[in-house]
This record gives sequence, structure tokens and C-alpha cells, in this order.
Amino acid sequence: MERHFFGTDKNGNEIFKYTLTDINGNSISVINYGATIQSIVVTDKNGVKKDVVLGFDNLEQYENNYDRTYFGAVCGRVANRIQNGEFFIEGEKFTLPKNSGDNCLHGGIDGFDKKFFDLTDAEDDYMTFSTFSHDGEEGFPGNLSLSVKYTFRNGLLMIEYMANTTATCPVNLTNHTYFNLDGSGDIKNHKLQLNSHFYMEVNEDGLANGCVLPVEGTCFDFTNETAIGPHIENAKELRPSINGIDHHFFCDNALSEYRKFGTLTASDDSLKMDIFTNQCGAQIYTGNFIPNMIGKGKNLGENSGVAIETQFAPNNLNYSHLASMLLHRGETYYHKTGYKFYF
Repeated sequence: MERHFFGTDKNGNEIFKYTLTDINGNSISVINYGATIQSIVVTDKNGVKKDVVLGFDNLEQYENNYDRTYFGAVCGRVANRIQNGEFFIEGEKFTLPKNSGDNCLHGGIDGFDKKFFDLTDAEDDYMTFSTFSHDGEEGFPGNLSLSVKYTFRNGLLMIEYMANTTATCPVNLTNHTYFNLDGSGDIKNHKLQLNSHFYMEVNEDGLANGCVLPVEGTCFDFTNETAIGPHIENAKELRPSINGIDHHFFCDNALSEYRKFGTLTASDDSLKMDIFTNQCGAQIYTGNFIPNMIGKGKNLGENSGVAIETQFAPNNLNYSHLASMLLHRGETYYHKTGYKFYF
């Protein structure tokens, strides 16, 4: 593992970029600000090495990213939206910051994407980052301890999350990496296949409303490999305020512990990425509101990448028919997701 100084954050913490390189020369770099995946460099079938994730090459851009694109960051305590920025546990009301209209998004104003993480363990092919969230932070109850382990070997990135709490609280973690297997441009000509026959409807503000619908006959049908672009355009017509796809897709065989969720393919078929998870599904977000900016020397903007955020069904605290994200004292939250690059 290599370590390079990346900057000092606004709280005086030293931020480093840690890089793992596998036997084929592919690499992943993570900074301990938000346990953020800063780059993934892989070789395609033409022998070309390319960085296939969006991000920045300096800490200042991550800290001052007021558009909150969440490039590569761990999101929590609760990824996605919580309705009205509030929830109840055994009749007690908890109030959270409303940082997305009337809703709380990705843990609030100072979510895990803005936290300092310690590197607590590392070898040649893995690194583990840890952080602590105190009782009442962003309105959430209980002291929460979190570790995130990144393992990278033979083109496979494995992310494992473990968390414990001192009081019952919702926990729904994810990683918000945006993938672009072409290395640049937009992802409209990427092809996507998902083992998902159901998705969750959203309101005008992007909030999942608990309504689980079949994908068949809709712009959310990726059961067969298909180019993403036409689906984005059809989704815009269906819900203009969302400007594309930003929906939760349920993984088939949801009771299985760890299984393949789908495959993303580069526009020219030079690179593929399989997605695996033990979660019930993933939020697919086609970068509908990425502003025009420069990231790692590339021009970024709308649809520059697609995020595949494995997680619990969003906003499930308000719907009894969905599996609960509540973590109780004495329990351990465990979330495992894999991304396999190949050609």
C-alpha cells in the first residue's frame, strides 16, 4: 500500500490518499476524508488503463463541493432520503436536518461524507477505515462505531461495512461512487443489465413513497442488457423534476445472502463491471444533477457517471411492508458489496 499526503481539512485533520495495486497493475485509491474512493484505475481489453470513477484531485474540491455530488464517499448514517427529516422509535420522535427540500438526505448536513476516518488496518490488498458518530449527531440516537474495509485483488473491489450502536437507531450505509467505464464523456451509451424485476416509485422531490412496482413495460426495465440513454430520457418525461433515473431497484432473490445484482458495460464493450451485494437492492442514479465542473482534469456534467448505491430500501422507516433499517444495541450491521472489473 502506498500513502501520499492529500491535504489538511478544515478541522485540522491530515488527509492521506491510500493506494492498493493488484498483480495486474490495476489500482484503487481512497482518501480518509469520507472514506472516499478517489480513483479506480483498470485496464480494458485494448490494454488501455483508465480511471473509471468520478472525483477530484485535491481536498479543497471535496470539502467545498457545495452541490454535494458525494463523489466516491461513504454515505450515512442513513443513505438516501428520510421523509420530513424525522422518524419515530417506540413513540419517540427524532428530528434531522432537512438538506434536500423537506427531507434529510445521506445523513444530513454533516454526514459521513464529511467525516474524518482513521486508517486502522491495512495489508497489500486491503485497508480498513474507522470512524465514530456520537449520540445526537445530525439528530440520530446512540453512539455509533463504523468500520469500512476495502479489499482489492484481481480486479475485484470488495467493500464491507460493520457498525454497532449503543441505542436503537436507523443505519443504512452505502458508497456513492459514480462509474464511467469509458473513462470520460457521459454514460448514455453504457449498457446496463439488472437482476431486478421491481423498483420503488418516487415523488416529485425524489422521495421513495413505498410503492413497489414491476419494471416490466417501463423505462426502469433493465432485466435485459440495454443502453442507459433512452431510459434516462423516458424517465425524464415520466418525472421531469428527477431529470432521469434516481430510483431504488430491488435485487431478485432478495433473501439470498450475497448474489449478483447486475452488469455495467462500457460504450465500446471494452470493459465490464459486475455488481454483487447482500443488500435488498440499490439506488441507481444517473448523475442527473452533476453540475458542469472539472474533476481530475476531466469535464464533468449531467450524466457523467452512474452511481449504483447498494442499500436497504429507502425511506423504509415509514413503511411496515419493507425490511427495517433499525439497528439495535448488541447487534452488528454488516453490509457487503463487490464490483468486479473484467473484459
